[in-house]
Amino acid sequence: KTEVKLNQEGKVEVHWVCGGERGVYTADYLLAAIGRRPNVDKIGLENLNIELDERGVPKAHPLTMQTSIPHIFIAGDASNQLPLLHEASDQGKIAGDNAGLYPNIANGLRRSPLGVVFTNPQIAIVGLRYARVLERYKNPECVVIGEVSFHNQGRSRVMLVNKGHMRVYAEQGTGLFIGAEVVGPAAEHLAHLLAWAHQQKMTVPQMLDMPFYHPVIEEGLRTALRDVNSKLKLGEVHTECAECPGA
Repeated sequence: KTEVKLNQEGKVEVHWVCGGERGVYTADYLLAAIGRRPNVDKIGLENLNIELDERGVPKAHPLTMQTSIPHIFIAGDASNQLPLLHEASDQGKIAGDNAGLYPNIANGLRRSPLGVVFTNPQIAIVGLRYARVLERYKNPECVVIGEVSFHNQGRSRVMLVNKGHMRVYAEQGTGLFIGAEVVGPAAEHLAHLLAWAHQQKMTVPQMLDMPFYHPVIEEGLRTALRDVNSKLKLGEVHTECAECPGA
């Protein structure tokens, strides 16, 4: 059992009890990262023979939002897929359209994966994160990685925010941009540029053809793209990569 309170000095006190022991831990800040719980407690799931995931939330096809009961669709807080407002809005549009047109259902628009953490420096993920890259591309030679440090990036230095690192991932042979991970300044804005490119299925050479102003933090992205581009062998697909997703 724990209880959190502020003391008279403005510091955070965590009072804990475990078994027969108790204590107090004092810290300057508290970061609450407890996640979200789908809102399915009072919608009568116990009355349905519906397929649930390990958390007791109905499973649904991500492109149609259709559950194991064909005429039932879920979205938003009743879904266990990417609990974010903009994602819930897309889910609701898909579920509503398909419920209204049932049994004539269709795949709806699901946008490229985009995640931002508003820390300092910011954190952002677009497309496939590295762990997923390794899952989908069994042969590491199928993937090329480009990197940049913001430590010596011009505009970041001028703004005194020159901390962080970016990695971008591309498919060998095709140059297809498949994902990126960023910790650094303006990551929320860099992530949007990358998400647009990812959804348009752009290649790294196509991305480098886009305009970059000077001096801006986005030039750091161009550096990372140039790095990955220098390692690409366009048109040369390894035999082992013949079954890669974009080959």
